[in-house]
This record gives sequence, C-alpha cells and structure tokens, in this order.
Amino acid sequence: MDDRVVLIDPLAIIDGRKVLFLRDNFGGEVPLSCPYPPLELAFTAAVLRRDGIPVELIAANVLGLPHPVVVEKLRKAPPRLVMFQSAWGSIDDDFAFVRLLRDALPTTIIVIAGPNVTATPERVLRACPLDAVILGEPEEAVLLLARGDCPSSIPNLAYLEGGEMVTTERRLPPGWASYPLPARDLLDLSRYTIPFSRRLPCTTIATVRGCPHHCTFCPTQIWNKREVRPRPVDLVLTEIEELVVRYRMRELNFRDDTFTWNHDRVAAICDGILAAGHDLTWRCFATASTVTEDLLQLMAAAGCTQVCFGFESGDDAILSKTGKGTTVAQGRQATTWARAAGLEVSGTFIVGLEGDNRTSIDRSIAFAIDNELDYVQVNVAAPMPTTAFRKRQDKAGLNADPDHFRWSGGRTSETRALGAEKLPEEARRFYREFYLRPRYIRGRLASHRNVSSLLSHARLGVKMARHALFGG
Repeated sequence: MDDRVVLIDPLAIIDGRKVLFLRDNFGGEVPLSCPYPPLELAFTAAVLRRDGIPVELIAANVLGLPHPVVVEKLRKAPPRLVMFQSAWGSIDDDFAFVRLLRDALPTTIIVIAGPNVTATPERVLRACPLDAVILGEPEEAVLLLARGDCPSSIPNLAYLEGGEMVTTERRLPPGWASYPLPARDLLDLSRYTIPFSRRLPCTTIATVRGCPHHCTFCPTQIWNKREVRPRPVDLVLTEIEELVVRYRMRELNFRDDTFTWNHDRVAAICDGILAAGHDLTWRCFATASTVTEDLLQLMAAAGCTQVCFGFESGDDAILSKTGKGTTVAQGRQATTWARAAGLEVSGTFIVGLEGDNRTSIDRSIAFAIDNELDYVQVNVAAPMPTTAFRKRQDKAGLNADPDHFRWSGGRTSETRALGAEKLPEEARRFYREFYLRPRYIRGRLASHRNVSSLLSHARLGVKMARHALFGG
C-alpha cells in the first residue's frame, strides 16, 4: 500500500445499461452524451496536493471503465484511501462497487460522499462495508483522513463503532473560499460536454456554494445547508484566466445554484472579464427575483449568452408552496429583460409539486411557450429525504416509493390529482408540446450561423430528446 488517495467518478450500470450521474449536491442523472466534469473531485484533489498528498483521479464514467476494471487497477497498487460520490439513482450500484473495492482492498480506507448518503448515513453504513460516510462537502474530511487524523476528531463524518453509528460535529468546512483552483489537469476535459454549448472547448466553473432560497424540494439544503459562501472575486477571475489561457476554453457554464444572488459581486466578475479582454462566452443559473434589467445588460456585455431561470411552475398557487419566493409575473419580467439584453433564456420546470394537476401543468407549458423560451428542462418532483417537500408528502401519504435512495425515473412522488405513474407521462407531454412545435423547430434552425453548429446541436438535441422521452 502507498500513501496516495484515489478519487473516482464511477460508471454506473443500472438494469444493464450505462448511466451517467451528476455526482454533486443534486446527484441527478444526465444523458450519456452530456457528461459534466466532476468539480468536487477536482477541488478535493487540489486540496490534497496543496498538502503534499499524492492523488489520482479516475474518471471511470467518461473513460467507460466498469467497476471490475477499476478495482483490478487498484488491486495492483492499493492506495491509502478511496473516495467517490454517490447519486440518488446510483446507490444500489454504488453499494456493489464498495463491496468489490473492499474485497480487493481490505486495508484501504473507503469512504463515500453525496446528498443521498448525507441524508441517510446509517442505512448506508449498514448496507455495505464502508469505513465512513462523509456528511456534506468532501474536501476537508478527505484531507484529514488522508493525513491520518482520528475519525472522531474529523468533522462531518459518520461511521460505525461497536455496532452503533457515531456522527462527528456537523459544520460547513471553512476552507472553501481559499481552496486552490480545481485540479483540472487530472481530467481529460475534451471528454466532457455541456449541453447546447455554442463554442468549444467548454467547461464548468463553480464560484458559490449554497443558495439564498428556501425551496422545499431542493437537495442543496442536505449538502451544504442554506448558507451562501462565495469564492473571492479575484480568485474567480484567476480561475477564469487559467481556463482561457491554459485550457483554451471559449465557453463556461457557471454551476452556482444562483449566480445572480449578489449584484455587486456579479458586476465585479463581469467588470473583471471585460477588463481582461477574454474571448469568452458564458452561461449561468438565476432566479427571476434576483435579476434586474441593468444587471442582465452588464452580463450580456461581459459575454453572457444564456440565463437559465428556475421557473419551476407557471402557476402562482403552486409556486407559493415551494418556498422559492418567486411569482409568474417575475418570471415573465425577467424573461423580457433577458431578451432585451440579447440573451437566450432557458428554464427549469417541475411536475408533481404540491397541489400540481393537469391544469397547473398546462399553465407551465403555456408559460414556456408564450414567453418563447429557448430551452426547457422538465423534472419530476422527487421527495428527497430531510426536505420539507418530503415531509409534507409523507404526512399526506403521497410518497409513492418509500425507498429513500431511488428517484431517477420519477416514480417516487404523486399528487392528489396525479398518480406516480402519471407524472413521468406529464413530463414527457411537456417536452413534446414545447419542443415539437413547427415554429420552435424553424426558430432553432434559423438561430445557427453555420452548418457545423446546426448539426452539432441537432445531434445533441436528438440524444437529449431520446433521454427525456424514453430514458437512456
């Protein structure tokens, strides 16, 4: 055994098919054609290297490496510690992976992180031979374990001792603002694709952890609670400089839950991008209540080309129960401002929220169409453990699947008007009615400046449509 730490982004095999998961604070499934870089692992690797600890990052998902291949590689050179992040829909496959790792590496420390295991650590620990579950963000706990600190002194850990679960102090790691730049050199960035990027190469960047909103359904609260913790603007600009100069990136996707939560900070980032003169375009996530006309104009001037708003519903009665603090009118106004700034507008929607029915879903579809959104992403409401939405669903007897671990596929929730089997159908109906309109198709075809861009988006669109409508 050597002293290195191995971080793994696993390839899951679910019901005989390869599945990719975004193993972050959301932990959702993504199409095989759209793998995202594992930023949390890259940050963890950077923190370890800063401390002089040797680290290896195995991107098994994009390399197509099944678990036995990864395990055999590690068997030949056992590391001190192995860590990977779990996802909601991958948990059974993750348990199987842990068992393979343990059989091959009896003396290696094996830990996992992720929102699902953070929410239900005891169940996880009793299901597979782990040394510990990391509760929340992984960087600090992995570093201290790799140093050899006593587990009882390491915050944000859960482990079994004498048959009973021990949970150490739960707190947000203090070092996020000063973490070194992610160790992207350990990844082959050419293998990652951001959906509907206009320019290549492209990648993701994270500048904030936490979210200012209190959405009842959101798993972010499981992962890093509700406290918003930004990276310093100068460090963000340094990272952008590295991405443009070292990695030749031409487009970035800010992965912050709500990039626009602080206007002064957004303005400082935009001013820095403009001052540097980068040939760069970028996209971000926002909520309708956190933008102004002037802010969107500045963002566009600094290279922003698209804003994705978390609209969630086109019905105020549904929105009022989500805790998001936005209205349909705010969504409409934000879209108008973004359009005036020359930005594309995409939106996320959820079917199956509290009180949802066919009529309210029709209003959501109408909102997306009437406001001429460029893209929509439609999710089925998932009652994730510890969320307010989950507690309400349990109290109302509307949690169709009591298993805490599985939610990919959508058959875990229902409303009084729509059963669990109907909600995925409603999501597919939303996609069909939005994307299969002749006017929409003509508009998308006309928006591309060259044949290469058109063909690239067409291929990706077909793959994502297949994933959305049929799975896989």
